[in-house]
Amino acid sequence: MWSIGVILYILLGGYPPFAQRNQRDLCQKINAGEYEFHKEYWNGVSKEAKVLISSLLTIYPRRRLSARDALENSWIRQGDDTLVGKDLAVNLAELRKFNAKRKFRAAVRAI
Repeated sequence: MWSIGVILYILLGGYPPFAQRNQRDLCQKINAGEYEFHKEYWNGVSKEAKVLISSLLTIYPRRRLSARDALENSWIRQGDDTLVGKDLAVNLAELRKFNAKRKFRAAVRAI
């Protein structure tokens, strides 16, 4: 369920919830469950969607939403028309930019 939270974060925000320059810092952020909903990317995302993501990214497995509970979440149960007005082009652009940075860093490390 945690992975679903990460994927949902990426799909709605356009970038991963945990991103650091080195592996050690990345692991620390993940283990601490430290992430943010940056306003410039998350302003158009509903509170219900953010609550769902937060409930899935809970670091304590026993407190994390189960699959059954996630399916009962108000955001999931809303009609399809709630996403119709959302322009995901910005998210796609941010995801491409993040991927380009990741590839560039990998290329530099390979040299």
